[in-house]
Amino acid sequence: MTPQGKLQRGFTLLELMVAIAIFVIFSAMAYGGLMTVLNARADIEDSLEDTRQLQMALFRLEQDIEQIRARPIRDDFGDPRPAVLLDEFQRLEFTRGGRRNPMKLQISHLERVAYGLEDEALVRYAWATLDRVQDTAITKTILLDDVIDLNWRFLGAGSDWEDQWPIPDPTTGAPALTAPPPRVIELQIETRRWGELRALYRITSAESAT
Repeated sequence: MTPQGKLQRGFTLLELMVAIAIFVIFSAMAYGGLMTVLNARADIEDSLEDTRQLQMALFRLEQDIEQIRARPIRDDFGDPRPAVLLDEFQRLEFTRGGRRNPMKLQISHLERVAYGLEDEALVRYAWATLDRVQDTAITKTILLDDVIDLNWRFLGAGSDWEDQWPIPDPTTGAPALTAPPPRVIELQIETRRWGELRALYRITSAESAT
């Protein structure tokens, strides 16, 4: 084989630079495609986690509201509070039944809980006892993040929706402490990811309880 033949089979500097450039371009395209796939996967996982959190929050609400009982309580200062109460901060507080007791402790099957908006999060509050004192323990659980607004509506014995509960007495304007629970509660919640959502909860067990 002649020296000239050996030179013909080699690469010139220009050809080598072109080959490297092509390799770099294809590597960048492959890397970009991989990053696109990884980013898409991360977005899907985030979306699934957000969906799971939303479903769990609405399910927890359903479990509590559908177990509402007509049991008034006394607050931290000994003042009476109705079985279901919406305060001025749109925090819905009520007595629920079906309290879990896996340890078979000597506690009531009733529980006082509330739902409200705190630091852009839907929070569930639960008190250790029904009739409270000033040092009664309270447990807070964050159910849903990035919540912008929270409102409630109530359907009582009539056919008109109410923005307050209990309905104020027409003569005194004060809430009726012995008012029965509503038949239906509507949740109106606005989140950054899902926008405005509505859910209806029918109270199936609002009979009196002690």
